[in-house]
Amino acid sequence: MEMTGREREVLSLLMRGLTNKQIAGHLQISAYTARDHVSSLLKKNNVRSRFELMALHR
Repeated sequence: MEMTGREREVLSLLMRGLTNKQIAGHLQISAYTARDHVSSLLKKNNVRSRFELMALHR
């Protein structure tokens, strides 16, 4: 599974327990863009929730 640099940044923040809105603030992107990055990560990792994603990358 190939992640973009931005997806790696989003995953790192997600692993710290940040919400999409908080991720957006840290990366200076819109909350919608943060949500799209999280959705992309879920699809690429074949999981249904951010909790499954976090468990997979723990």
